[in-house]
Amino acid sequence: MSPAATSPAKTDQSRIVWWAHVARASAAIVVLFARFMIEFREQKTLVTLFTFASPIPLASIPESFAFHIYQWPRENLYIDPGTAAVGMFFMLSGFVIPFALERRTLSAFGLRRILRVYPTLWAATAVSILFIWLTTRGNPFPLDRAQVITSGTLVAQYGGHNWIDPSYWTIPIEELFYLTAALLAASRLLRRPAALLGAAAVICALSLWAGRVLPTPGEVPDTLFWTRFWIGRNLGFMIFIYCGVSLHMLYRGFWSRRTFAIVAGSIVGLYFIATHHGAFRPPYLPQDQSGTYFNSFVVGFVIFMLFYLVGNRIPRSRPVQTLGNISYEVYLTVTVIGWTILAWLTRSFGSYFLALPVAAAAVLLIAYLLYRLVEKPTYDLAQRITNQPRWRTKTSWSDEPRARRRRRAERRRRQHVPEWDPERAPEPVPEPASATLALHAPVPDGNGQTPEGTVGAAEPDPTA
Repeated sequence: MSPAATSPAKTDQSRIVWWAHVARASAAIVVLFARFMIEFREQKTLVTLFTFASPIPLASIPESFAFHIYQWPRENLYIDPGTAAVGMFFMLSGFVIPFALERRTLSAFGLRRILRVYPTLWAATAVSILFIWLTTRGNPFPLDRAQVITSGTLVAQYGGHNWIDPSYWTIPIEELFYLTAALLAASRLLRRPAALLGAAAVICALSLWAGRVLPTPGEVPDTLFWTRFWIGRNLGFMIFIYCGVSLHMLYRGFWSRRTFAIVAGSIVGLYFIATHHGAFRPPYLPQDQSGTYFNSFVVGFVIFMLFYLVGNRIPRSRPVQTLGNISYEVYLTVTVIGWTILAWLTRSFGSYFLALPVAAAAVLLIAYLLYRLVEKPTYDLAQRITNQPRWRTKTSWSDEPRARRRRRAERRRRQHVPEWDPERAPEPVPEPASATLALHAPVPDGNGQTPEGTVGAAEPDPTA
């Protein structure tokens, strides 16, 4: 049966890169654990600042064995598991976005990104504002218009404003990556190792130049200072996402293992330079964050590679699939909304440990509702719009270079297509062109060449 004849429901299930989907779900669980078990204890510095709820005495939040397990790598190895989960999300973004850039115009790619990121973000922000309003009833509302607008447009940090939800800090980094990846794809350079590594080197240099800036003594930092500082930091983080792009090239068979190892290792080295010599250490910050961010992201890279090596041998599970589907919403709701619910329930139950599972279930339910009512419908709308022929291109960054095609033709060798390798993708429909983050695949549209013809590629999710 041809892929085009496969039923939509079956196509949606079979076009998931399952090991990456499991990695995404696992990262979401780690983030939830970090927010509830670790960061919730920092009442006066984090929870109260963003939820405006009265702090709970630390004695009412007893330590557990799981808490000490989490704390040990933080205190001894400068590795934060929650930060490692963020590194996994960045790896996922680098891995899946090249699929979204195949045989689509840049306008189609941009429209899909906007409809994938912003409607869900706005809905989650509205729920967060509702929870803050409920918490502060009877007192002046603590959020001003500028904070709401800049958080909803993801430019709060560039203007020196606080986020409504601190979890939003990763999305501007993703947006910078979308822009650079689109430019590389449009210029047909995305699959070239030298071009990818050169782009990472330029980004590293820009990160060091922009981020290493100090405010004028005695003056309040202005918008120009904050814009330059945060662009420098965000570019430094963005370098790491190109490790995921490198893995994409290995997975698709475009690069050899040796090429992948050289490029990915070099990108990690550039990320080390950006974190240890950029705006991650004093005097640009009061505390040194370079070691924790670098070590944690490297751990995230290693864990993601383990999922890749295990591949499709991971058993399929409906709960894991659902968790992967809603992980973007979990990321957006677990902080302000989750902390507020956990604080309310801890006071109501008189027990932090009794409140934990109920609060986690509440966050997962809210995330699921946002997925069903906002994310999925808006993405389906984006698919219906961009599936039209005028949003397509006949060529793609993934097309084999002409010189290589000519040499292969002269030697009478057929092109190897990793999508059909049973060791990597045993499903009836090729996996790499898939909704890795559990988006629903469109009807196959000719993305990705195969020995027999063409097979469509669905656009994966952005990571949060």
